[in-house]
Amino acid sequence: MTTRQAAPAAGHFPDTSKGAGERARYRRRRRLALAVVVLVVAAGLAAVVRYVLVSSSLLVVEHVEVTGTAVVPLADVLGAAGVTTGTPLYSVPVADVAARVASLPGVASVEVSRDWPDTLRLQVTERVAVAITATAQGPWLVDDSGLAYAPAASIPAPAPPALPLPTLVIAQVAPQDTATKAALAVLAALPEGVHRELQKIEADTPSMVVLTLSGNRQVRWGPAGSAEELARKAAVLTPLLSQRGSVYDVTSPDLPTIRR
Repeated sequence: MTTRQAAPAAGHFPDTSKGAGERARYRRRRRLALAVVVLVVAAGLAAVVRYVLVSSSLLVVEHVEVTGTAVVPLADVLGAAGVTTGTPLYSVPVADVAARVASLPGVASVEVSRDWPDTLRLQVTERVAVAITATAQGPWLVDDSGLAYAPAASIPAPAPPALPLPTLVIAQVAPQDTATKAALAVLAALPEGVHRELQKIEADTPSMVVLTLSGNRQVRWGPAGSAEELARKAAVLTPLLSQRGSVYDVTSPDLPTIRR
């Protein structure tokens, strides 16, 4: 027997909109449930990570390592850092630690970093003394920026400077002082042989820098000038000093003079 599916009556068709709507609602519910699961898992992971970083004993400071110090006492650096063992490494405010250590007189800069899982590292760059200046508190060290930063007695015996420290005679030694800048520019330009004989460097004004060498010899340098002018005067001065004299004038390097 042959069977046939009855055709729908005229004007009547199967209603598929109801099934499509249910499927759409099911997909939305499934996406919502998945999102909730992801949020719950993420929140759980975040809580675990926070606990490990902040509250647990797994990632705490066990070591504070300081490098780069020769003059500044290690105890001063550690004291300024103020970080104790057992502190969660994640919670250490590295910017604040760096600011405190950088405030030490002999520190020019410092880099603070976390070395997981248990070490805080401090890389210190010390100030380097290039001269000594007289202050109301006694002789103080001056760095190449013109900052008088610490008593001269703070240089330990095992770590003397590579070159003798001349006395810097300036009315007001300071990084922004023009006479200080001129004197230090001349000092930096001196050949090592001249530098080793240098005892005093004076500048009443930026336009007249005067050097006093061993043997009570005097060098009238004049203004510091440009880098090229500094180099020309330095080149002229070395052979000039090989001649006997008491005052050597290189204010005009093309016409240097010697007074005996």
